Amino acid sequence: MADQKNQGRSRNVLIMPDFQGRMILFVLLTGFVCMALNGYLYYQYVVDSYDFILNYSSLPEDLKEQRYADLLVFGTSLSVATLAATFAVAIWALFATHRAAGSVYHLKRVIDEIRAGNADARVHLREKDEFQDVARAFNELMDQLQKN
Repeated sequence: MADQKNQGRSRNVLIMPDFQGRMILFVLLTGFVCMALNGYLYYQYVVDSYDFILNYSSLPEDLKEQRYADLLVFGTSLSVATLAATFAVAIWALFATHRAAGSVYHLKRVIDEIRAGNADARVHLREKDEFQDVARAFNELMDQLQKN
């Protein structure tokens, strides 16, 4: 029973897949661009600086190779951290868009219900959903129309 409840929740996260998908795609593309920019800047500045310093140093070759290996580990760690942050922001954006998409979806459902003949239908959003003011204004409009 608990598995069905969790499965239903995860399935309902994508209320408006087109809208939410575009937002998540935007976040992911931005993150990948940031990762590429980090990599480019890292390579251009740090590796070039190390090249200059190590080429004119009197360090043994094995120490120079160790410095370059350390740079590679640092660059990889920087890329992985950027990628992890990108996915964390994408997951946050998914749930943030869920609040907005849920509100729009519910408002559309109530409009369809009114169009079908149920003039008593009203928009009732969850407490933390976006567009509370739109729902309130819509309900007031419907109340005013029913009075007239």
